[in-house]
Amino acid sequence: MTKSSTHPTAASTLAAITTYQSGVAQATAFRIVKKHTAFALRAYNLTCMQWFTIGTVRDSKDEGMRITDLAKALDTTLAYMTTTVNLLESRGILIKKAHTNDARTRLVLVAPSYREECIEIEAHVREHLRELLYDNITSDELMSYIQVLYKISTLKG
Repeated sequence: MTKSSTHPTAASTLAAITTYQSGVAQATAFRIVKKHTAFALRAYNLTCMQWFTIGTVRDSKDEGMRITDLAKALDTTLAYMTTTVNLLESRGILIKKAHTNDARTRLVLVAPSYREECIEIEAHVREHLRELLYDNITSDELMSYIQVLYKISTLKG
């Protein structure tokens, strides 16, 4: 395969794919998935980052998360995370409570009244992305891609 804008084939080697080609492919894939995720979330009046915030907090179960830990998990600033949490709290989606061992620390949790909605949103977004992806990508290919994303995300420096 020559180094051009053509897509790599199964017979391609890594050396045959330029860094800019893979960079363009990564950026394009990100934009496509983000666009379709954002479209699916419109039905719930949520942005992608708001949904990622809600989901990450939801994963903490009843323990909750400190806003600083949430900002770190989402690789964003404390100021942005505080604003996002405050907005979601004002909408009754997230709540803050005092830490049991440290009264200075506030923990963020998904409001009990919103927990069922989270299940519905996840199913809706998943179904929307399934329609986009599974016509072109097998579940094994998608799983491999997601595993690689997780590995790359741990390389933050």
